[in-house]
Amino acid sequence: MKKATLRELALLVGGKFEGGDANLEIRGMASLEEAEEGDITFLAELKSIARLEKTRATAVIVPSLPPSLSKPVIITPNPYLAYAKIQAFFSHQPYIARGIDPRSHIGQGVKIGQEVSIYPFVFVGDRSQIGDRVVLYPGVYLGESVEVGEETILYPNVTVMDRCIIGKRVILHPGTIIGADGFGYARDGSHYVKIPQVGIVQVDDEVEIGANCAVDRAAMDKTWIKTGVKTDNLVQIGHNVTVGEDTILVAQVGIAGSTVVGSRVALGGQVGVAGHISIGDEVRVGGQSGVAQTVPPGAVISGTPAFPHREWLKASLIFQKLPEMKRTLVALEKRVRELEEAVSNQRSAFSERSKK
Repeated sequence: MKKATLRELALLVGGKFEGGDANLEIRGMASLEEAEEGDITFLAELKSIARLEKTRATAVIVPSLPPSLSKPVIITPNPYLAYAKIQAFFSHQPYIARGIDPRSHIGQGVKIGQEVSIYPFVFVGDRSQIGDRVVLYPGVYLGESVEVGEETILYPNVTVMDRCIIGKRVILHPGTIIGADGFGYARDGSHYVKIPQVGIVQVDDEVEIGANCAVDRAAMDKTWIKTGVKTDNLVQIGHNVTVGEDTILVAQVGIAGSTVVGSRVALGGQVGVAGHISIGDEVRVGGQSGVAQTVPPGAVISGTPAFPHREWLKASLIFQKLPEMKRTLVALEKRVRELEEAVSNQRSAFSERSKK
């Protein structure tokens, strides 16, 4: 079992230790409610400090010094990031190479690096290249001339089609498909003719793609997922799309073909993006939005069609009041008609009196 002192953990996350014995040993990390003696936990915001008093954890990571210090704390501006680093420390398991299982299929001319783990029922096509310490779980399919960089993990039933390139330290979760044909057809009268999809997919280093995602190969050239991109499950990326560095795509995002997504973009769940547009760097798009036109860098947008988020919030409030507004409008229209009738009647009466 791994252990570390509070002083060591504070150094790991760049935090400041306060209260108690810095040499206390910590054996793991747990939530505020589930933590026991010997665990460390975290509190993202001090407004939830009442929860802190009830935890049985030995120490707590906090964003600032609590008003009353009842147990040792590590102070850091971003407790959530500290949690990620400490949890990674305790959960890390040393890599043990399993070699190549004889029940896997390794094609002709395949180059395989050192200390790989290739499980049963993996298929590796001819002339593919597999880097050092790569892990291929059962059911992985690599087509011909595929490249997989070192320390990459492909979980069960991942498919990487011919000639696609997967970088270093990439994680592809179960059921994901890299390099299926892009959705491209030309209209010929009453039917459609398939456009051959002869490009590839290139996935750069440090990318993580969730379960059951699809990244389509380009019609020509490449679909490009750049360094540090992270996707949730059930994400669809169309042909010839480029996704910039350190972008986040949440579950059920769909990006149509030939769109360019900038760096450090965040697309919320179920966002749909039209084809042949660009989304600038640092853009944030709220969940279930529809992006139909180019978005400038730094914009924060929501809605369908998407427009500035603050305006969308105001519009959402109005939308909730539409039934009441309709009732008011109907009442006003009725009142206007009554007033118009009254005025018309008065004019008629005045006209009659004038004739006499």
